[in-house]
Amino acid sequence: MSRLTLVELSDLPPKPRGGGDEIRRSWNRLVATHRSVCALFNTLNGLRAAQDDMRGAISETHRDQARAAIVFTAAGIDACLSALLEDALPTLLAAPGPAHSAFTGHYMKERFKDNKVSEATKKAVVAFDPRTALIELYVGDLTGPSIQGAKDLARCRDALGLSKEPALDGAILQAHQPFFNARHEVVHELDIVDAAGKGSRGRRHRDLAAVGAQCDGALLLLHDFIAPTARAVRQTRRAMGLSTT
Repeated sequence: MSRLTLVELSDLPPKPRGGGDEIRRSWNRLVATHRSVCALFNTLNGLRAAQDDMRGAISETHRDQARAAIVFTAAGIDACLSALLEDALPTLLAAPGPAHSAFTGHYMKERFKDNKVSEATKKAVVAFDPRTALIELYVGDLTGPSIQGAKDLARCRDALGLSKEPALDGAILQAHQPFFNARHEVVHELDIVDAAGKGSRGRRHRDLAAVGAQCDGALLLLHDFIAPTARAVRQTRRAMGLSTT
C-alpha cells in the first residue's frame, strides 16, 4: 500500500543577527506566515490521511486548503516586504550607497519626470517630516496594493541595495513568477477556468506538491531578503559610528 506524500514546509533558517528594529517586524511576520501555512498543510495532510483510500482522488476540499496556503503565503510576502522597506530604508538612506542611489533615481525618473509633480509628492515634500513622508511614498510605489511578481521583487531588492546578492538574482526571482500567477488566479479569478454554462464552473486543478514547493520557496526567499538587509543595516550603522547591536 502506498504511503501518503505529505505537503510540508522547510524549517526557516535562524533569525539574522544584528538587524535590530530594522528587521524585527519583517521577521516576525515571516515567522507568523510560516506558522499559518504550516497549519494549513497539516490540516490538508490530516484530511488526506483520513480518506479510506489515500490513493484516491484529491477532492476540492483538499485543493481549497492548497489555495488558502497560496493566499496566506502571498499575504505574508506583502506584509514582510512592506515592513522591511518601511523599517530598514530610514537607516539605509542615511548614508551614500546603492539604496540611496535607487531612492534618488526613483524620484528623479518617476515622481519628478517631465517636471510634473503629483499632489502626493508635493504633500510629502512640504510635510512636517519630509524625509519620512518621501520614504513612505516610495514604499507605496514599490509595493503597490500587493507584490505582483518578479518585477516587483526586483524593485524591492534594488531599493534595499541588494542588487548584487546572488540569492536575489533576476533569474531566481523570475523562477517564482508561477507562484504569483497562481495567487492571481486564486484571488482575482477565483480559480475559474470556464465560467460559461448553466450554473456550473470549472476550477483549476492545483497540484498539491507543486503548491507546497511554491509556498516553501517563496517563504525562504523572504529570508533571502531579510538576511542581507540585516548585514546592510549593520554596515551602514558602523559607517555612521552608531551601535550595531
